[in-house]
Amino acid sequence: MDAPKISVIIPMYNAEKFIRQCLISVLASKFADYEVLVVDDCSTDNGVAEVE
Repeated sequence: MDAPKISVIIPMYNAEKFIRQCLISVLASKFADYEVLVVDDCSTDNGVAEVE
């Protein structure tokens, strides 16, 4: 299996208000071969639930 051509790395710390729109924006991109990695740094809000 080949690795994706593009990796989108999204650092997240208490980004509950913004993470949904961020992910929608990435998914709406015209790239065909990419992966999205969301890295949480022990957020204290519900950002992880939004990503899931």
